[in-house]
Amino acid sequence: MDPIARIKNDRAEARKLEDPNADICFLALADAEGQPSVRTLVLRDISNNSFTLFMNQSSPKWKLLNAGGRWEFLLWYQSMQRQYRVSGTFAPLDSDFVRQNWRRRPAGSKYLDILYEFTADQSSAIESREHLVREITRIRNEHSVDDMEAPQKVAGAELIATRIEMLDLNREDRIHDRQVFTFDGKRWSSQTLIP
Repeated sequence: MDPIARIKNDRAEARKLEDPNADICFLALADAEGQPSVRTLVLRDISNNSFTLFMNQSSPKWKLLNAGGRWEFLLWYQSMQRQYRVSGTFAPLDSDFVRQNWRRRPAGSKYLDILYEFTADQSSAIESREHLVREITRIRNEHSVDDMEAPQKVAGAELIATRIEMLDLNREDRIHDRQVFTFDGKRWSSQTLIP
C-alpha cells in the first residue's frame, strides 16, 4: 500500500466533508538542544513522497529546518478519525517556483511577507497588536497588492517522507488500525503496530 496515495485520498475526502483540518498540518521541530516546538501550517501540496510548505526565511521554523533540525508533522482528519505522523528529510524549494506561487497567496499573507522583509523578522517582539495593525496599514497604503513582487526572504520547504505512521480510529469494533510505513528509497514497506 502506498501511504502517500492514501493520504491524498483522505485529504480529498476531508475536503468534501469540509473538515477544518483538510489543508493544514501540525509541524513539530526540535532544535540542536532537543527543545521541541509545534506550529500549525497550511499544507500546500502533496506529490510523490514530498509535502510542500511555504514560509519565510526570517521565521524560526525555517532557521531550524535549514540548520538540520529534526521534524515531524501530524495530519489529523477529524471527519474520518484518522491521523498520520510523517517524518523524513528537508529540502528547500526552488526560489523561482516559490516566487511564482507567491502571486497566488492571499493579500494578508503578502503584506506579512513585506513586513518580514523590511520591518521585522517573523516571531520577533513588537510593542502591541495596535502597532502591528498600523504597520500593516502603512504597507497596504504603500503597496498595491496587484503590483507587489515576492520579497527575497519568501521560501518553501519540501518535506520528504521516509516514515509515515497511520492511526485509524474509525473502527466499529474499537480496535484501532495502526500501521507504520517506511521508504527505502525505492518502495514503501508496512508493518502493523499494536495501537
